[in-house]
Amino acid sequence: MSTPFQQPSQGGDRLPDMQELIGSLVLIKVIEYRPGILTQAYGEKDAVACDVHVLDGKHGGEVFGNTLLFQGALIGSLKPAVGGQPVLARLGQGVAKPGQNAPWILNPFTEQDAAIAGPYWTAYQAKQFQPPAAAQPDPTPAAAPAVASPSTAAPVSSASAANGMTAAAFSALPPQVQELLRQSGQVPAA
Repeated sequence: MSTPFQQPSQGGDRLPDMQELIGSLVLIKVIEYRPGILTQAYGEKDAVACDVHVLDGKHGGEVFGNTLLFQGALIGSLKPAVGGQPVLARLGQGVAKPGQNAPWILNPFTEQDAAIAGPYWTAYQAKQFQPPAAAQPDPTPAAAPAVASPSTAAPVSSASAANGMTAAAFSALPPQVQELLRQSGQVPAA
């Protein structure tokens, strides 16, 4: 029986252990600031709700939607971006104060980082492909598109070169991100 209703959501996606994201290039779209969320372990805590796009590293190509970030230094870095342009950075750790854990920090991006993120974000906004977390596998392996490894990556198209992405920057991307850029028309198919 079909109904006009939707089941309740179980909340946003949970990020992997933050240690697994150290050094990763992340594109963070900040949705809202949420003060005073009651947590079981720490009482009331402030948080930012955001979509975290991991562009390289162990979790490259993964998107974590509507994720809550409770870390104070991250909140301070992200709160001004609520509803604005996404924040591009590399996740790192600062120096711990005596008796405390080292804070999670967002390190500034480089021109090469921007060259990777620009075409990805343009394609993502255009909705020309499904995010990797939502992609469905093709049941016919012979018909599945080939995903090039970084060593066999296709050359960068003039459209990507105009966006500042070099062949070396494209080759350094995880295979999933390379495929997403191919699907968006940013680079030719392998």
